[in-house]
Amino acid sequence: SFSIGAGHLSHAARRNINVTYVIMDNEIYGLTKGQASPTSQPGIITGTTPEGNRSVSINPILQLLSYDASFVAQGYSSSSNELTDLIVRGMQHTGFSVIRVISPCIAFNNIFKEVNQKVTPIPATHDSTDRMKAMALSLVPSVIYTGVFYQVERPAFETQVTSGKPIDDLAGR
Repeated sequence: SFSIGAGHLSHAARRNINVTYVIMDNEIYGLTKGQASPTSQPGIITGTTPEGNRSVSINPILQLLSYDASFVAQGYSSSSNELTDLIVRGMQHTGFSVIRVISPCIAFNNIFKEVNQKVTPIPATHDSTDRMKAMALSLVPSVIYTGVFYQVERPAFETQVTSGKPIDDLAGR
């Protein structure tokens, strides 16, 4: 999703296709024997980075927000009730909803202890319609926020195509 498939994310977001995309991110390529991935932390030692990963990891939430996906959330695989709620909310959203799930790989990147210490629900006072505030939350380095970062209503791609109206007319812009 954040490497070879990354090119598809921007177009799905800008078109606002009516799909819920759940991304299980374990910050490693576990199926290829533990290679560093785009979300691997700098310094991690893997089969392909024996001296430590020298690449900066991408920020998936910031990336999705920059694409203006109409629903951006983050969950944690160890918080099943909260994650279930996020998935249901994403499926109820009209348009492109993306849920990144932090899911540490116990075989090649067992960071559960570190993640457990950082996972924090998004503050209840957060305005999920404010994309700039959502971006600011995604940039806090010492916390892994979970919950809905951003959610706005705008016509899904299918509505845009079948209405024959320009997107600005449909969105009230």
